[in-house]
Amino acid sequence: MMMNIPLLAPMLQFTAANWRYYSEPSKNACMGLKGGRCPLPRGKVMGGSSVLNFMVYARGDARDYDNWAAMGNKGWSWKEVYPYFLKSEDFQIKENWVEPEAHGQGGYMSVDTAPYKSPLVHAFVKAGAELGYKLTDYNAGDISGFSYVQSTTKNGSRMSTSQAFLHPIRKRRNLNVVKYAMVTKIIIENERAVGVEYIKNNKKFSVKAKREVILSAGAINSPQLLMLSGIGPKEHLQSLGIRVIKDLPVGYNLIDHPVIGYVIFTVDKPVSATEDIVTDAEVLNDYFTHRKGILTTTGGLEGVAFIDVNSPPGSVSQPNLEIQFCTSSPISKNVYSYLMFMTVMHPKSRGRISLRNTDPLSKPKIEIGFFNHPDDVKILVKGVELSKNLSNTKAFAEFNPKLYDKPIPQCAKHGRDSEAYWACHAKYLTVTNYHQCGTCKMGPAGDPTAVVDPKLRVHGIKGLRVIDASIMPMISSANTNAPTIMIAEKGADMIKKDWKRL
Repeated sequence: MMMNIPLLAPMLQFTAANWRYYSEPSKNACMGLKGGRCPLPRGKVMGGSSVLNFMVYARGDARDYDNWAAMGNKGWSWKEVYPYFLKSEDFQIKENWVEPEAHGQGGYMSVDTAPYKSPLVHAFVKAGAELGYKLTDYNAGDISGFSYVQSTTKNGSRMSTSQAFLHPIRKRRNLNVVKYAMVTKIIIENERAVGVEYIKNNKKFSVKAKREVILSAGAINSPQLLMLSGIGPKEHLQSLGIRVIKDLPVGYNLIDHPVIGYVIFTVDKPVSATEDIVTDAEVLNDYFTHRKGILTTTGGLEGVAFIDVNSPPGSVSQPNLEIQFCTSSPISKNVYSYLMFMTVMHPKSRGRISLRNTDPLSKPKIEIGFFNHPDDVKILVKGVELSKNLSNTKAFAEFNPKLYDKPIPQCAKHGRDSEAYWACHAKYLTVTNYHQCGTCKMGPAGDPTAVVDPKLRVHGIKGLRVIDASIMPMISSANTNAPTIMIAEKGADMIKKDWKRL
């Protein structure tokens, strides 16, 4: 039950539902975290990471997908993927800041907004308008502007992909789910995938596929499994003694949205979510009896904005920064506060997934790559300046916000509020947005950086597709849960079409 209470989302990464991955130490990011490693939470449960994410439903910008198509991925333009967003969606929002005609009805996945909205998030949206930005439905193709969060929730509770897509069909005779099992290898014969091996209760099993093997293990585990099966960079596999079946750039092109962590503002009114809120009897009754109140907010994340920090408000340009507005913070135990997570939308930095050894139970090596390119930090620094401008608007005046003035010790030498300080802050307090993707990159035949073709078939291997976030050639603007669901919908139709089942 706890997993389904939206406000408690941040707590779930500390449970057994998380794979507990960590990035490798870096000289550019996560320097102030334990061991210099960024936590990379991933869902170890039915429904994957949709069980512990912050439930934000964001398709991204139409130009993202037009760029995918321009890279040689036929069939992946906005016009062509848009119907698959509509197909899965059951849109519930009745408020006037959305465009109902841009949304779908009757799909498996409920898309809603929290029934509770704090005074602070209203101030955030009004502050955006005060600075010249529009109020937008960021799922209508152009994400530019400020808005309230649209979320994968229903009746004030989380709706994971497991709840949405598996629960309604769990009694189908052609669905067989093996729990507490882990796939360890794809069985490949004569360059064709014919089945998989898996372990359960320390015993090894195998299952054969009549037509295809579909790999949907995510941006970390899909490349891991391909490499363990002999599909990956030749030199890397040979160095571990793995027989190379197909030399492909598996594991490269790791992309994530880097975040500058904890830009916090204190307020002098009791309007934010404090630590003791989850034990308040009135709050609990409001949620469990009426499915209303502050517990319905998605991890405290109530508002979002998508802007181009290099252009004035109202400009026709593709946003390069997302602001996620949270009405709580790590200091909220004793202080009322809010924070803004600044996120680089189109990072130039890249990382890599590789194997540590040939043991399928070993966690892979994750070089997250944050801030390998200096331009990414520059965008975040400009984002911090914007957060201060927003907090200085008339919209926020009644809350008297003040920038939390306790500096990171290693960055204090730069002065508390200089550009150099915030660049240092970004590198010490780096946060992932949980958006790892790109490690089995989609691209046409002849693209030396591609792992799968535009039909998601692994290049050079018959009967094997990858259908998950790892196939993204470029990361989408905004959160990646909705695009991943779209990829699954489109991939399912590709399979049915190829086997003439449509």
